[in-house]
Amino acid sequence: MTRPQGQADELVAALRDAGADPVVLPMITIAMREEGIDELRSSLGNVDEIDWLVVTSPNGARVVRMLHEDGVPLPAVAALGEATAATLGHDVEFVATRAIGSVLVDEFPSGTGRVVLVQGILAEDTVSKGLEEKGWRVMRHDVYVTNDAVLDDGDAERVEDADAVVFASGSAVRNWVKHFGPSFEGAVIVIGPVTQRVAEDAGMNVVAVADEPTPAGIVRALDAVFSQ
Repeated sequence: MTRPQGQADELVAALRDAGADPVVLPMITIAMREEGIDELRSSLGNVDEIDWLVVTSPNGARVVRMLHEDGVPLPAVAALGEATAATLGHDVEFVATRAIGSVLVDEFPSGTGRVVLVQGILAEDTVSKGLEEKGWRVMRHDVYVTNDAVLDDGDAERVEDADAVVFASGSAVRNWVKHFGPSFEGAVIVIGPVTQRVAEDAGMNVVAVADEPTPAGIVRALDAVFSQ
């Protein structure tokens, strides 16, 4: 499991229930961007001028939830997938049926008002450009940054002993390849098409893509691979 420390607990529990032996080896760390958070707070101070707040990840949702619990008002909220919606801890008016930026854009209504978009600094511009093409005026706030995790000498042995690796982001893939190279004798599982593209572009052989970016979806993907 290559997710950041503290973000893999639910997945680890689901894998253990399914009979697997999960090993957590974070490939990335998440750091909050105070500048981006302050800018988001300022934008939401004019909440009457905002039609939608669009949040594309649980990491961004944690920031929005923190601000709201601190008294910052929210407009109508849209989330990229159920995991982001659940993390918000707030009524969500729109949830994309799949946690994929292009799906959110396709399903989101057209309009001419103002949308505040909450993302990480390395996020692609699929959502911002897509919403602008549908007529919205988008103000993007990057409230966190993804950094490479620091590994130790024993991590290579843990990788060699693994039967599978699960990637939840392109950033995790890139740091993995930097340390271990693209070759991996076990099964490579990813949570969605964006991560799949990064992994395959890096030379990795992706054998399964989770049907949804949740612990249950990842367990189903692993089960499909190892029950063949």
